[in-house]
Amino acid sequence: MHIVVVGLNHRTAPIALRERVAFSDQQAGQGLIELKESYGSPESVIVSTCNRTEIYSHQPAGFASDQIRRFLLEKSNLDERDLLSHLYEFTGIQAVQHLFRVASGLDSLVLGEPQILRQIRDAYSLSEKANTIGPTLHSLFRNALFTGKRARTETQIGSGGFSVGHAAVELSSSIFGSLGGSKVLVLGAGKMSEVTAKHLVSKGVSLVMVANRTFDRAQSLASRLGGQAIHYDDFPEALVTSDVVISSTAAPGYVLHDSDIRPAMKKRRGRPLFLIDLAVPRDIDPVVREMENVFLYDVDDLQAVVYNMARERAQDTALVQEIIDEEATKFEKWNKSLSVGPIVAQLKSRQEEIRQSELQRLRNQLPDVDAYAWQKIEAASLSMMNRQLKPAIDTIRRYAESEEVLSAAELIAAASTLFQIEPIPDAPAPEEEIR
Repeated sequence: MHIVVVGLNHRTAPIALRERVAFSDQQAGQGLIELKESYGSPESVIVSTCNRTEIYSHQPAGFASDQIRRFLLEKSNLDERDLLSHLYEFTGIQAVQHLFRVASGLDSLVLGEPQILRQIRDAYSLSEKANTIGPTLHSLFRNALFTGKRARTETQIGSGGFSVGHAAVELSSSIFGSLGGSKVLVLGAGKMSEVTAKHLVSKGVSLVMVANRTFDRAQSLASRLGGQAIHYDDFPEALVTSDVVISSTAAPGYVLHDSDIRPAMKKRRGRPLFLIDLAVPRDIDPVVREMENVFLYDVDDLQAVVYNMARERAQDTALVQEIIDEEATKFEKWNKSLSVGPIVAQLKSRQEEIRQSELQRLRNQLPDVDAYAWQKIEAASLSMMNRQLKPAIDTIRRYAESEEVLSAAELIAAASTLFQIEPIPDAPAPEEEIR
């Protein structure tokens, strides 16, 4: 069995394509079950954020990653050429390293962003609920979370709380010059909205209005920000007095259209309206870019801002990469060692059968030996068997974990022939942790 990841991210695909392949929590839960029941993927985890959609799988040797591609094609309704040209695939140690890079924030739009660890944890939990995660992916994601925490504890990669929301506020400041006294409308009361709004408050905005389909959540966020909650249906009117609109809802389609903005712009008498769409799928219809004095930016427009952040953290990036390489190597050795587990167990079992048979034969030949003497004989025979097996077992495990020319499969086949043990198919990995 092998680990594979197929996906796309902000580096390989524009937002217009990424939003077609994005999964809500509900869609991801259903997709995991479909991958298992209809596409033959026994273990899968779907990681879907504003920057990426990735499917991690632990697959039998005969499984083709083309099946994951077919699944993504079906869900996105995209033309095959449009989607496949933007996908990437990693297997084995490269798949492990990629996930650890994601968890550490090195593969994010904003380097070291803190939200990705929570998003990976949520994806991991969702696959547990869907019963589509086995021992190998369980251990992989646990160790990805451990690696991400190490990166943030042992380096400064996550210092300052930089996030997509922070980058959006920096972009706002660069355009307005100063946000002091500005009025801000926040659509959505999720985590990204809160992070962004807190940065806005730190810049001295005069008023933050929060609109959410669930009014109680809008009130809760507004109270934490010292702002004002408004009913969701009233937000078009709030466009008239707002300077900046931050939208980050979980809606499946546009929530803000040109038909909402045109009436507001007439009443604004030429005052510019600054819109930041942090949602994937996008919240704001991109046609509003064509309107006079309306300035719309989405997550892909934040590249210039985050580029400067990344340059300042080059040294931390190198340190994080060392942690990733160390943890990935450790996981890969553990994962390889699992392949020899069944053959080692069967080898020990066969030798124990022989030992017990010989002890029974000896008992029949020596009926007068007392119990104490038999304990000594049994202990000596067990010690002799273990000492005889240890070099062979250690060698099998060493080769399985190493990069030596003789592969684990070749060594296992040789041991099977040498000890006359029937070759056995892939078996589920035991539920054990690396550490």
